[in-house]
Amino acid sequence: MNKINILAPYQTSFTIRTDCDELLKFLVLEHGQYATSVNCSTDYTITVSKNREIYKISFENQTIKTDIPLRIIKDIMYQERKYDENIFAMHGGAVEYKNGAYLIVAATTSGKTTLTSYLVSNSFGYITDDCILLDRESFKIYPFTTPLHLRKGGYNALKALGCAPENYVFLDSVSIKRYVYTPNNSVSKPLPLKKIFFITRTEDTNILEEMNTTEKITALLKSPITEYEIDGSYLSFISKLSAIPCKRLYYSNMDFVAEVIKYEQQSYN
Repeated sequence: MNKINILAPYQTSFTIRTDCDELLKFLVLEHGQYATSVNCSTDYTITVSKNREIYKISFENQTIKTDIPLRIIKDIMYQERKYDENIFAMHGGAVEYKNGAYLIVAATTSGKTTLTSYLVSNSFGYITDDCILLDRESFKIYPFTTPLHLRKGGYNALKALGCAPENYVFLDSVSIKRYVYTPNNSVSKPLPLKKIFFITRTEDTNILEEMNTTEKITALLKSPITEYEIDGSYLSFISKLSAIPCKRLYYSNMDFVAEVIKYEQQSYN
């Protein structure tokens, strides 16, 4: 069997062992630079064997037979993934503008990947797309530059605006079909957090709204991509984080978001 290690920053590491070369190719597309064949120890090993069109996935004491191995592997990794103690992992994207990090926090299928792709095609730096790694002490944002995975609708929306990626690879598996690419303007160093936008895509509305302290804390408590123990230390951290400027951003026009970030950067300084 061949193997590949998934060594994403500040979190649980995995080794995938498999006799399927096509699956290895898909895993590299999924994880980009964080998928490596370098020999090293990891926290968990997932073994995948293929017999015709059925995959047998073995993990710990579990054995799963499936025809959607990428989805099952992704689910296992999500369930077992833990982050370093100094990291607050949020569900959202982040872009760089004038050496500061601007967060785009939203749930899955909210359009954040399409929005992130639009922004990085318009001179914003790429920090992350789905998982924001925030240092709980310094409030800096660490780069986590996995490839962007655009759904067909998102790719077509960008194409209509003339900013769809040209250097993509189409990931075509049974369970996942995406236009995959890594932006050229990826950020390589931690950046100070400037502002947090809680975004909602709309049909025809572009509005930026202020948030009071209670609204900020409520939104931040809902923002993690993983579960945290709600104790005094955690609530104290959330309270400190709520001092960072947070706003609700409703948008139908992605250029509106770009202009908001530029304007907010000027007002912040």
